[in-house]
Amino acid sequence: MLLARQNFALCVFRSYSSQRLLTISNHKPLPFRAPALYTYSTQPKAITHEHQHQPPAQFSLTLNPPTSTLPPPLLLPTSEPNLLATEKLKFYYRTGKAYLAFYKTGVKALWQNYKLVRQLRLRIPSGQSAEEALRAGLLSRGEYHLIRRTKSDVSRVPLFILVLAICGEFTPIVVLFLGLSGAVPRICHVPRQIDGAREKAEARRRESFREGTIASAEETEKVEDMQQLPRPIMLHVSRSLGLYSPLWDRIGVMPTILLPRRIQKAVERIDVDDFAIERGGGVKHLSEEELKLAAEERGLDVVGRPRDELGSVLGRWINAKKRASTIDLLCRRPSAWPRA
Repeated sequence: MLLARQNFALCVFRSYSSQRLLTISNHKPLPFRAPALYTYSTQPKAITHEHQHQPPAQFSLTLNPPTSTLPPPLLLPTSEPNLLATEKLKFYYRTGKAYLAFYKTGVKALWQNYKLVRQLRLRIPSGQSAEEALRAGLLSRGEYHLIRRTKSDVSRVPLFILVLAICGEFTPIVVLFLGLSGAVPRICHVPRQIDGAREKAEARRRESFREGTIASAEETEKVEDMQQLPRPIMLHVSRSLGLYSPLWDRIGVMPTILLPRRIQKAVERIDVDDFAIERGGGVKHLSEEELKLAAEERGLDVVGRPRDELGSVLGRWINAKKRASTIDLLCRRPSAWPRA
């Protein structure tokens, strides 16, 4: 087991110690190619599962990034009731191996994504951001989100290696109970971790709405600088989008000096994504998981909502943007959005 941990850490370190994510080369651009499919298993060898690198055929390849930006499937062994002590130990051992295989698969996908991003970066002129390249038509929405997610995940790799080297098979338990999700690349989030984070975010958002923060269109449209946002609106938008830790709420001291810049960046990301979705043909071309991620980014609830309902709400959001600002919509429930 120790040897497996060392091999895994070496694999991750190799991927991280290569060139920086945003390096721009002067060499001739290479064609953008999705990596080949690979298989893995956390069960006996007869059970395999492919981690697809392209979204299903019925969804747009330009709107949806490769599914290698999402966590791979987690295949856990099943437990039988009334197991003997030795059988329980074997079950826990197989479970630990399943989690290690999950993390290894996620890191392999991250390494493939990193190499794809290096190719994509060759399309973007020096000094131009990914958002500007998207608006200029140099990137599709799928490629833009591939760059964004890979950049975010790569930045978390060093701390993740440390946690994994110390905790090994117990990493998921440590992450869940100590609240270390920020140390784990999103591509390595286990299903329980994702579901728990969504439930907490939605509970926090409901509490913020119960406090009665409702912005008028006049208040938000006149705001040219996020520094000018009224404090209640600033705090509500930040809570709704998860721009600061709930720990600050418990302490009773708000990091208001940091929030305007974070809100500005979040609004810019939402606006450029709305533009990309409209340009790509609308929300009907998004896969279910991409619908959830897009809704989360806009402060919309996703837990328990079927795909059709998510698509309807996100479509209403994009239509409402023609008559209201992003800040105005973030401060209202969907039932209060203006009709296009």
